Order: sequence, then structure tokens, then C-alpha cells
Amino acid sequence: MKYLIALLLITNLSFSQKWSKTELTDFASIEFPSTPEKTNSDGVTYYSTSDDIGVYMVMIKDLGNPRITKSGLPKFYQGVISGALKSVNGELLEKNEFESNGIKGIEILYTANSNSQLPDLRHKRIIVADNYVISYEFWTFKENEQLSLINKDKFLNSISITTEKGIEPEKKETNSAYESGFAVGQIVFYLLIIGLIIGGILLIRNRNRKKNKNVG
Repeated sequence: MKYLIALLLITNLSFSQKWSKTELTDFASIEFPSTPEKTNSDGVTYYSTSDDIGVYMVMIKDLGNPRITKSGLPKFYQGVISGALKSVNGELLEKNEFESNGIKGIEILYTANSNSQLPDLRHKRIIVADNYVISYEFWTFKENEQLSLINKDKFLNSISITTEKGIEPEKKETNSAYESGFAVGQIVFYLLIIGLIIGGILLIRNRNRKKNKNVG
């Protein structure tokens, strides 16, 4: 019975939201559960919003030169992962490849241990298309993991990439690929914390309000 109730709660929460399609670039879009906040800083564009169970965010950055090549892509992705984990004293739980429009990306699940007030369970996908890196994440608290499954999957799977330009096909190794990725991984965290944690703060307030109500 309790599982049926939980399923009904999850389904009602998902269908009660009016999801909106957001154009990230002229070749990429994604759906948010509500209209996201948009911020531009130092050549990086961010989108973020939240609901009662999670924070939804996207970062887009033109990688410029040197362009990422196929041989350098694995190192770039590893750099992004390492930078993101170091920024939050995180622990990597899972890492898998995924594909969108023939372009390969990396998906990770990790925990963040730097701030107990921020959601600690984080799903992150990273993909490079037309020399842009697109990083999109869903954050929630561990206790909301099951409740957030439908919205998490809907958000992460709603990415649409139409460009056929993935990465440079040449085999020349990109020496700075890991360093570039590492910097991107840290930029995502620091600037989101500074300017785009508005959604996260709302989630924290809702969580603390529920805790206080339970205590009272």
C-alpha cells in the first residue's frame, strides 16, 4: 500500500508541473519543470530552476581554441569530472556513457559533501557538440531519491541536439584537454553557487520548513 501511495505522489507531482522547452543554443534545447533563470558570466551561460524535490541546471560554454578532438575528448570529460568532484569534496558513485544524435557524452552520479545545506545527490551529464560543452545536472537530497526519479529522468532525457558537428575527427592529441575539462568542472560549481543557487535555496527552505514542522 505504501508503495502505491508513493507512486501516486510521484505521478501527481510530475503531471502537475507544466514543463517548458528552453532553447540553449541554435542546435540544443532541454525541458525544465518551470521557466528557468538565465545568467551569463565570463562567456558561460547558465540556466537553473527548482521544485520541491530538486534543482535543475544547465551550463553552456564555447571551448574556443584549441578545439577538442576525438583523441582528447576522454581526457576532457575526465577533467570535467575531476574538477566537479574536487569542488564539492565529492564521491563518484557511477559513470556511464550515453549518446545524443550520434554524439557521445558522459553521465555521472556523485555525492557532494562540501555543504550539508545543499542537495547532496547529483546526476550530471556532459556532452561536447560543435565545440560547445553542455553540462546539465539534477540535484536532490538522498531522502528524495525515489520521489524524484520521474522528474530527474524527464529532465535529463529531454535534451535535444540537432547539430551534426560533434568534435574534430583528427587524431592529433590535445595536450590541454584534461586541464580544460578540469577548469570547466570547477567553473560550473563556483559560478552556480555564486549566481544560480536561487533554485537550490528555495529547495533548502522547503526542506527546512518541513523539518521544523515535524519538530513542532
